[in-house]
Amino acid sequence: MLKEHLLREFNTCYDQNGWFAAVRNVVEGTNADEALWKPDPSVNSIWQTLEHLVFYNRAYTERFKGVDYKYPTDNNNETFSAGATDAEWQAAIARFDAAMHEFRDLMIKADESKFSEPVSQTNTASWAEQISNINAHNAYHGGQILLLRKLQGNWDIKKGVS
Repeated sequence: MLKEHLLREFNTCYDQNGWFAAVRNVVEGTNADEALWKPDPSVNSIWQTLEHLVFYNRAYTERFKGVDYKYPTDNNNETFSAGATDAEWQAAIARFDAAMHEFRDLMIKADESKFSEPVSQTNTASWAEQISNINAHNAYHGGQILLLRKLQGNWDIKKGVS
């Protein structure tokens, strides 16, 4: 039951709109220029935000597999990176999709008991708690991306969320 709930939550945050638009759906149809746009230099772009999501979802995918994954940086600001071309932007979306598909597939295949286990010896939160937090993190940043699209004037409300 817990596994099913977490998977529904994961899907809603990743690629199945619910009460809010899922991250994958809010980046759909954007190009590199739109992904790089910022209303102010202090704001992260769509691209930077998506790379940040790739960074953390990839890390927890590895940890869910049992890998003692170490972050390549301790500076969270370095996780907000971006490229310059449409091909690089499409590659960033593909990295996001790959990380999310792998994480979802691992959760689907996992035994229900996995979700009650601690994440690691140093992170004693259960996997259920950690995945719920990851889902909230994804939804939070998806909302930021949606707001940037609205500020650009290129969000189609037919895609969800007016």
